[in-house]
Amino acid sequence: MASCLGCCCAPCKPRYRRLVDAIYPEQPDQGLVKANMQKLTFYACSHPEKLDRIGDYLVSRLSRDLYRLRLGLVKVSVEAMDQLLQSCHGSLSLNLFVESFLKMVQKLLETNDPELEMLATESFVNFANIEEDTPSYHRRYDFFISKFSSMCHRKTADRALSRRLRFAGLRGLRGVVWKTVSDDLQANIWEKQHMEKIVPSILYNMHDKDLDVNDVGDESDSCALGTGAVDGEQTATDSGSPKALSDQCLRELMGKASFGSMRSVLQPVLRHCDLHNLWIPPAEYAISSFRAIMYSIQTQYSYVVIQALIGHLDERGDADATTRIGIASVLSAIVPIAGTSIGPSLLEIFNSLLRHLRSSVEFQLSDACPSAEKEKLYQETLINAMGDFANSLPDYQKVEIMMFTIGKVPALNEESMKRSDAFLQHVLVKTLLKVATKYRTGYLATVLTSSFLGPLLKLAHVDDAKVRLLTQQILHTLIDRHANLAQLQHVGCVSDVAELQLTVEKSSRADQMFMKKNMHAILSTLYRSATSGGGVNSQANMDAILCTLSLLCVEVGFDEVLVELFRLVFGLQTSALDHTVRITAQNRARIHNLVAKYLNLSSQLLAIPALCQHIQQVIKSRSQRAHPALDLSSGQPADDGSGLETIEALRMDDDASLLFDKAAVADALRASGKDVTRLSMPFAAKATPDSLLVGGSAAHTVTDGGSASLDMSVDSSPGMSRDVSRRNTVFTAGPR
Repeated sequence: MASCLGCCCAPCKPRYRRLVDAIYPEQPDQGLVKANMQKLTFYACSHPEKLDRIGDYLVSRLSRDLYRLRLGLVKVSVEAMDQLLQSCHGSLSLNLFVESFLKMVQKLLETNDPELEMLATESFVNFANIEEDTPSYHRRYDFFISKFSSMCHRKTADRALSRRLRFAGLRGLRGVVWKTVSDDLQANIWEKQHMEKIVPSILYNMHDKDLDVNDVGDESDSCALGTGAVDGEQTATDSGSPKALSDQCLRELMGKASFGSMRSVLQPVLRHCDLHNLWIPPAEYAISSFRAIMYSIQTQYSYVVIQALIGHLDERGDADATTRIGIASVLSAIVPIAGTSIGPSLLEIFNSLLRHLRSSVEFQLSDACPSAEKEKLYQETLINAMGDFANSLPDYQKVEIMMFTIGKVPALNEESMKRSDAFLQHVLVKTLLKVATKYRTGYLATVLTSSFLGPLLKLAHVDDAKVRLLTQQILHTLIDRHANLAQLQHVGCVSDVAELQLTVEKSSRADQMFMKKNMHAILSTLYRSATSGGGVNSQANMDAILCTLSLLCVEVGFDEVLVELFRLVFGLQTSALDHTVRITAQNRARIHNLVAKYLNLSSQLLAIPALCQHIQQVIKSRSQRAHPALDLSSGQPADDGSGLETIEALRMDDDASLLFDKAAVADALRASGKDVTRLSMPFAAKATPDSLLVGGSAAHTVTDGGSASLDMSVDSSPGMSRDVSRRNTVFTAGPR
């Protein structure tokens, strides 16, 4: 009876109800009665124990107005709730009022009326920005996550309305995240069932092509990286760009994720890219998304993202090559961002990439492979990813990776070696070259350790000409410390060495000791490579061997090395003249040209007049009387020698003036103060690389000589990086 009287008789109503009733205007379109609202606010602050009853009554009024479609009065109820929240958020009784507030928001969202949904979202966002002083133990946001997620996917006939609804949905999800991650007692937002709704909704708005074209221009807004959320503030407009806001939401979400919750966010991202075919090259969306993730998470968690991508590559191993290329492209794009934060997972990650590379090679050679070209592109992408991965690491870890990679190369020159192993050998050496190009050598002994140099020199003897060429290129990039490679890579018979603008530093004591220990192994490898059977790439291999000789002369050309290099080239000249050695006439011509080009370069660098005169005289005689394949007067042979059938066609045996004279070279070097004792000894490459590296250096080590006239005297200072100025050591041309 009392309740009935309270409802029918206004004076009998409790005071809080009378205050609530007073805020509503006589006409719905007149809006909130502000003076009465101030009275209600003062009463609520003075009597916080009444907040829950005020909230319940406001919700009942709102429900009745919704049923009767009095939308003006509905907006009055929402505005009143918002003001009470802002004024009384420090009250201990606020939790019960919040329950009423959330009921109100839920009722508005359940109407499916776009205007009311956006009104509810705006109210919820204002609530999310309030920092509560008291914890909540039982509040859940499951309904709001589901509803806001559905709004993010909303499509209507009105594109502008769709845009506003999706923007509101994103703001609502952003508010849920902000409200829950800041309170440990709230529901765990990182649970799988929540992330599988939140993350796809964000990603969908980042790539959906149905967005308004103006969204493209708004993407720059995302550069703020979510600073608004950090301050507890959110944009009040409901007409912003869903594309820009979704990017910002993703960054904020990843920035708030802890180590334990990282994977729960990444898995929906990976699944979303699968379902929407976003891995298809050039995979711009996937790359931009993962870059945003990498820049947003804590640095020490970067390796988790890389591991997740590699793990996904494992799961999609049976996918078509196009998808795998896209995933590998994403890896290649984000590994430089991780930098040195990968830490102890370095070899594990690199081993996983090598495992995928091997699997691709085996699949390419199988009958089940639909497109060998796509598999090759996938392999190239993986190799580039490993190169980018290595480039972001410190030098000592690059050395570890090179050691690790060369250890994965299949056994060489074995009859039982499979076809897949031979192909894998080529691919892994290519990978090794990619990593080596990212390394900057300081001391040679640091990277060319016996456990690395031995297998590397073995690769220079394999049957595959392409592998031999790649091996020489690896030596080039590791020996070259002063950016001389570009000038020496395709060096001909230069007339003026000053035009090459070569630079050099004095040989350090560490490099001198390294060369004394390993010089004969390296030179024996070059000798055997030059005199081995040819192939389609024989000329390219000869050019690579010449480049290696030139780099050794320039980079570590102290007296002992220079003499050994002369011994080597005279040994090559002897082999080219030996009828018992099984070398084609064309390759003999190439060896003669290699010797001539090297002697021409080294004589000008040494600047010994008698030596230069002898070398130039022989080259001139060849251009006049020898076969056109030996004519280097224009820098390169006038004939490629393809028409040569016999050694006699070269016309070298009967005319001594066409050959370089070891005695004349020795006399010129001796006159300049060089010790040429060993030059008279024939060069012989009999030992294997392994035996030479272990103990073969003792047989040819001589006492330390003085500094060479190249200004390469021994120096105990470490090698400088490639970026350091070397203008004070520029080679000048000697007389010819």
